[in-house]
Amino acid sequence: MERTDVQRMADSVLRDYGVPMTVAAISPAEAGWTVAFAGSFPGAPSIEVRLGCGRASAYHVRESIKRGLAVAD
Repeated sequence: MERTDVQRMADSVLRDYGVPMTVAAISPAEAGWTVAFAGSFPGAPSIEVRLGCGRASAYHVRESIKRGLAVAD
């Protein structure tokens, strides 16, 4: 999975679930990607979500991001 794909899915989850955060950084990790999210408001906590490349389907990446941000359908 490419970095741009991960960026697109992270932005989509934030938009679809109304999460008041932005994607701060996406960096390669040992076994996939680390996505860092920054809060949109002063003092809001930052969150890092680690994505394993063993689950490289778009569905699994999107679900991992949702789980990391604690949002659900």
